[in-house]
Amino acid sequence: MNADDGLEARIAAWAREGGRLALRWWRGGDALTFKDGREAVTAADPAVERLLRDRIAAVFPGDTIVGEELGGQAPESGRTWHLDPIDGTLNFALGLPGFCVSLALLQDGEPIAACIHVPVGDDTYTAVAGGGARLNGRPLQVSGRSRLADAVVSAQLKKDGRLAREPERLQALLVQTMKLRKVGAIALELAYVAAGAYDALVAGNPGGIPTYDVAAGLLLVREAGGRVSGSDGAPYRNGGADLVASNGLVHDELCRLLDGPRPTV
Repeated sequence: MNADDGLEARIAAWAREGGRLALRWWRGGDALTFKDGREAVTAADPAVERLLRDRIAAVFPGDTIVGEELGGQAPESGRTWHLDPIDGTLNFALGLPGFCVSLALLQDGEPIAACIHVPVGDDTYTAVAGGGARLNGRPLQVSGRSRLADAVVSAQLKKDGRLAREPERLQALLVQTMKLRKVGAIALELAYVAAGAYDALVAGNPGGIPTYDVAAGLLLVREAGGRVSGSDGAPYRNGGADLVASNGLVHDELCRLLDGPRPTV
């Protein structure tokens, strides 16, 4: 049997195992510390990443692995796994349920398989390129809302990002959408877009959005029928500073708000 046979089930099992390990620390009084950029980290983060690395290396010893906690360098071509062992670490450390385990396999820079597992609630989102997206095995489809005024949008923004520097755009985003949401775990919120709970997500990071944060979620959105781009509407590239993921129906209107003439509100 080829090691890629049953890949979707395999990575879902790994992510669930990582989630069970993370729950050993959750609400256990684990010390919260911060790394560069005031990003939260706990003892659970590297422990879960080591587990995932061990599982991947045992089955795919020739694949490159890049993770948030233990690093790694992605080659320009070939197969690379991108891991975020606990996306939403601050939520995790505060005892909040909005965190997940995220892993994606990329071939030549394009995600081909992905899983986002939510330990609290035991929800598992999976996708395979060309094979659709699923939640606990059931097919996913993005929402059908077509007007930004009716849309629920996630805003994942940095304090030094463009929307913070252009507050009239941020105000327009608040005023022109039905609701804004921010759980604080971008992978999880991309899964919500794929599932049709959210209509769109916008994210910005002047230093570039790490691929391990979004690769799994972007494949989920695409395979659920959504659209992914930069804020200018051009195809999103790994490490880009601006990201828009949506159901496709509100996408152009959202990009005009983010990248067009400065709005007056």
